[in-house]
Amino acid sequence: MIYTPKIQKAIDFTKEQYKELLLLVLLGSWVRGGVADLKGEYSPKMDELEDYLLGKAKDFDLEHLAENFKGHMVPSDAFAKEYEAIIEEYNEDEFWSELEMLLGKRDFYEEATEQELETIEKKDGWLLGKVDQYYRKYQDEFEKYGIERLRIQSED
Repeated sequence: MIYTPKIQKAIDFTKEQYKELLLLVLLGSWVRGGVADLKGEYSPKMDELEDYLLGKAKDFDLEHLAENFKGHMVPSDAFAKEYEAIIEEYNEDEFWSELEMLLGKRDFYEEATEQELETIEKKDGWLLGKVDQYYRKYQDEFEKYGIERLRIQSED
């Protein structure tokens, strides 16, 4: 095992900044952990940093944000609910954005002229003004009706 010395440097945080830092770390850990799980590239470094930072909660009079579980610091239930609500909101927004984009691109390609397709190929990019019209069409639809009017058409 290679020894890497720790360099001690102080960073001053307010109570609010520390809590925000914890939220950012937990959210980032959630994203990185999900990607690592998919790729089979789990690294304990994330857990170690999370454990370390959560262990500092008492220094900011925020011990209610963390608890010791089997020798490791984890977010308290109340704090976990707080960052899970952020994740839920993000996932909801990301779902609608992705759906708008996929349907908009599909419609764009169905209706694009040969000249437009050639322009895209030559520029290696999108005709943003035109494709944005398709995105907006679905954005408006979903804001008004959600998925209520989405149907799979039978090809009978």
